[in-house]
Order: sequence, then structure tokens, then C-alpha cells
Amino acid sequence: MRIAILTALADDPDHKGRKRAFRSFAGRSILSHQLDCAIDLGCESVVCLVGGLGQDVIACQHRAEAAGVRFQAIEDLRRLSGLVKADDDVFVLADGLLPAVEEAVRLLAERPVVLTFTADPALGFGFERIDGERAWAGMLRTRGQSVERLSDLPPDAEAASALLRIALQTGIRQTPLDPALLANGDWLLRADPPTLLAREKRWIAGRVPPVSFAAPGLATAERIGSRLARDIVGTRFERIPLLAAVAAGVLAALMATLGKPLVALSLGTAMAVLLPIAGIIQRLGRVPRNRTKRFGVDTTLRAGADLLLISLIALTIPIEGPAWLRLFVPAILFGLLRLGEQLTLDPDAPGSSVSLRALYADRIVLLALLLPAAFFGIVQLACAVLSLLVLGSLFVRDAGVRGLTAD
Repeated sequence: MRIAILTALADDPDHKGRKRAFRSFAGRSILSHQLDCAIDLGCESVVCLVGGLGQDVIACQHRAEAAGVRFQAIEDLRRLSGLVKADDDVFVLADGLLPAVEEAVRLLAERPVVLTFTADPALGFGFERIDGERAWAGMLRTRGQSVERLSDLPPDAEAASALLRIALQTGIRQTPLDPALLANGDWLLRADPPTLLAREKRWIAGRVPPVSFAAPGLATAERIGSRLARDIVGTRFERIPLLAAVAAGVLAALMATLGKPLVALSLGTAMAVLLPIAGIIQRLGRVPRNRTKRFGVDTTLRAGADLLLISLIALTIPIEGPAWLRLFVPAILFGLLRLGEQLTLDPDAPGSSVSLRALYADRIVLLALLLPAAFFGIVQLACAVLSLLVLGSLFVRDAGVRGLTAD
């Protein structure tokens, strides 16, 4: 079994009365991000040494349970030996460490190892010295039999440091990390608030690459979502944008049945603004082992929103000729936009364009054009013109691809 040992006992020097592991990072505690790292490492159980059960610890317990991982909070170091067997694989993270998860998983996934940095400059970043040349990077993998030796130590001993010494005594190999991880702020232990904030912005940008302002509506909404995520991810308010988007859609459908198509389309526009905000928050708060099990804003709900918008736009078209014609024109427009997204889905494919794909997906800009047209009674014409423009862009792209791939 793979077991992670975390610690949340060290005080935060920048905030009196708070523990370093409970500092906020991207809307959740650093301890919660350490839990995600343990999940990515394939741990089936997580043991956390804490001074008491606070809200942050309870939030980690719920997050672990959502990923199918057992989470145990203990206060006595001596209890560790009873929770770990000799043949278990044990991963240790230092108190308050915020590592580069991908690099940690790559180096720790295969065999026991102690991760290190060159002592200079690691000591200046708060890392623990191993010898004259090296400092511990705050993560290691060892065997469960090492944990049994903790029972010989006093109950107030620092678990991570003790396990480091035991691992070194047993001859576990040391692997040096790239010092650039420290210089770039991608591997933090005792970072000051500005450094932590800078790392947070890079982490969010890495998880959710910013959309180009070639799609201004989507770019603005996603940036709002990224900023909002820092305040509400991991809290009871995390689902509010998603619930608000669903509520706007339901109200739009209700207004449509009551014969108020313009009001309904306005509410549909509000839904289109809220959906990308909710999608960003959901992606940033998603549990690693549970990535595909939650309700997908980017798939199911977005497809349903498009169907609703087609119906709402159709209701604003004056009845002239067959009733099916009201649905036909907006359906063609949305179908072409969807086709454009699919054709530009692979960023490495010839002729693909991330900016163009974002523009095809930007329902906010689309509705900003169609809502005034609906007010003046020319939405059918607007849909037809936009359909021709999208169709033309697809032909231009296809011609470009043929030119790029011609022998």
C-alpha cells in the first residue's frame, strides 16, 4: 500500500496563530494541495499530523474521500507506527511544502529516493541541511519499516525530519533537483506572500491556459473565473457560479414559455457569461483522481446551453412561412460554430488556431451581436450573415490546410 505522511504543525511566520500548511493557495490550503500530490502519487491512504481538527483538515478529509483515499488526522507521533506496515511504500512531505507536482511524481513514482537541492541556495529558502553540500527538498519515499523506528522517539519529535534521518541512515539514494525550481519559485517551503501569489498565478495559468482576447467575451469571463477561484475554490461557495448559470437557464426557459422571448434571451446571455466562469472554477477545484466523474461544464452542460440558446433565438424570429424555418437558421449557425471548434481542436494539426477555436466557442460575443438584432427584429438576418461568415472562415482555413500539406 502507498501511504503519504503529511504534517500541519509549523507556525506561519507571516500570520500569527495560523499554521504554515493552512496558508491559502488558489483557494485551498497548501495541505490540500499536498493531498492532491499524494493522490497523484497513487497513495491509498494519507496520515496527517495536526494539532487539532479544524476546518482545513476537515476539508482535506472530504476531498480525500471524494477521491477514494483514506484520510486520518492524528496528534500523537507514536500512532504512526500502528498505521503503517513494514512493506508499505511511504511518501513524506515536509510541513508547508508546495512542490512542482509533475516533477515530484516523475522522480518518486518508481523507487525509494530522497529529493535534494544544492545547499546553496536551498538553505536561504528554508530547506533543511543534510550535509555540507546538500539540503533536503522536503519530499522522500521510503519503506514502511522506517516508520516503526519513530516509536523510539519522543512524542514531540518532528516526523518528517526524523524520517529523513532514518532514510539516509538506511542508504536510500539521493536525487538532486534542478536549482531552477527554486529560482523560478516552483518549489516553495517558506515563501513570503508575494512569492506565493506569483506561484499561484503561474499555477492557475498552467492548469487553465488563458484564452486569447481574439475571443473577448470568453477571455474576460475566464479571467474573472480564475480570479474568483482564488477566493471560493474549496469553500461552500464553489458551486455558486454553476448553480447561478443553471438558474439563469431555467429562468430563460420559463420566460420563453410565458411569451417573453427578449427577456428569455437576455437571461440566456447571462447564462452564457456564467458558464465559462463556472467551468474555470470547476477545473481548478477538481479532485485529481476524480477528474471525469463530476458534472462537466465544458461538455454536457455547454451542449444543453447551446440547444436552449437555439430555441430562445428562434422564438425571437417573427413567424413568416414554415415554423421550422425559425429553428433552422440559428441551428445552422450553432452547428457551424461547433464544427469550427472541432476542426481546430488539435493545436498541432495544420491550419489549426487556438485563437480561432476560442472565437468559435465565444457565445458571449455571439449573443452580444444577436441580442440587439432580436430587439430590432432582424435576428434571422443576423444569424444568416454570421453563418456565412463562419462558413467562409472554414473554407479559408481549409484552403490554408491544403496549401500547407500540398506536395
